[in-house]
Amino acid sequence: MTVGIIGAGNIGGAFATALGKAGIEAVIANSRGPESLTTLVSKLGSTIRAGSLQEAAAQDIVLVAVPWSKIPGALAGLNFDDRIVIDANNSIEAPLYRPADLGGRTSTDIFTALVPGARVVKAFNHLTPKQLSGDPHSEGGGRVLFYSGNDMRAK
Repeated sequence: MTVGIIGAGNIGGAFATALGKAGIEAVIANSRGPESLTTLVSKLGSTIRAGSLQEAAAQDIVLVAVPWSKIPGALAGLNFDDRIVIDANNSIEAPLYRPADLGGRTSTDIFTALVPGARVVKAFNHLTPKQLSGDPHSEGGGRVLFYSGNDMRAK
């Protein structure tokens, strides 16, 4: 199973770090292109490589971690047919963390409409980058991951 990561900021980078520590191969991409990720990728280990948005979207599982207002542009024109797409986003606008106006819809409904044909799972949006990239068994316990979705196989 292959993993793509769209978004190389705090959450996308932390997810890539966790995958790299586990020796899982992944392609990470951002809006500025693979060349802009050279420094980040050099810190992630040999199993993580930079790629285009199209390459990341072509993987079996794709994590999307992009600022809320930039999601439509980041996903435009990408094909997600029958892929598991993890929505790791929150409908807020940083740095002030103001809630986005969703017009009465859920953020997952809005996200799902942007990835037609995908099998969407909402996950990782409740963890900080440090928690996501850190040891899941730290401080004497085990990390809890909340997730939701309508597709049992995808979950």
